[in-house]
Amino acid sequence: MTDSKEGGAQKDEPTLDELRQRIDSIDESIHRHLIERSEIVQALIAVKRTHKPGAAFRPGREMDMMRRLVGRHRGILPITTVEHLWREIIATFTHMQAPYDVIVEPGVELRDVARFYFGFTVGFKEAADSADVIEQVRAGDGAALGLVANQSDAKSAWWVPLSKDGVQIIGRLPVIKQAGRPVDLDTFVLSMPLMDTTVPDMRLVALCAPHEEGVQDAVNRIGGQLISCVMEEGHCECLVAVPFSVADVEVEGLTRSPSNPMVIRGVVGGYWTPIALSAAE
Repeated sequence: MTDSKEGGAQKDEPTLDELRQRIDSIDESIHRHLIERSEIVQALIAVKRTHKPGAAFRPGREMDMMRRLVGRHRGILPITTVEHLWREIIATFTHMQAPYDVIVEPGVELRDVARFYFGFTVGFKEAADSADVIEQVRAGDGAALGLVANQSDAKSAWWVPLSKDGVQIIGRLPVIKQAGRPVDLDTFVLSMPLMDTTVPDMRLVALCAPHEEGVQDAVNRIGGQLISCVMEEGHCECLVAVPFSVADVEVEGLTRSPSNPMVIRGVVGGYWTPIALSAAE
């Protein structure tokens, strides 16, 4: 039935039952699509014919999917809620293809990060410290990811044992940086080398310098970012992020600083730049 108002027809508002039926229909559709997704994953496993640990990790593809998700998102539902749901789905289906565990440093905040990004299907282990995280990831031989908190005032240069051929950094969390978001601890994801051939936005380089003075300015001049710096045994160990667009020769120029010549220990991984949003988005 319609009511006439100012010469036009006005539709009746949907009833409570009608709205609930629409929600039930959407829920059913979501469930059907999850089942369909699992069937496709099952087919992928058969095509790949491998359960090799680590073979299913694709951080570059995951970041691309998340950037597209953020680009099309609208409405009142917080984007971080969508992120959490999506992470639960992708982590679970990745685990179906090749089971893995997540190893974390001690601390409630890192446990929250692990559960937010990897859900409750994936195995979870707490290590004694960052060195133990690295060792357990190495021992996992591709069947483990590690989480280490990024702290500018780190107590030790935990990244020194990392390398491009061994345990390395493959990601940085949170994926979405937004003021007031839940689970916002700056965290690096560690893994053995992956089969993913996509190139991250940033590469991470371990540097050693006689002292800290001038390091940040020198890194900034080549477009890099000083992530963390620790004085150990009379010298300074530094973790530096450099865009992949920066040429190797520019990074090597850091070794020729007249006042504080640095030694490049090596590339220890890389990550895709987190998506920065304002609180209102």
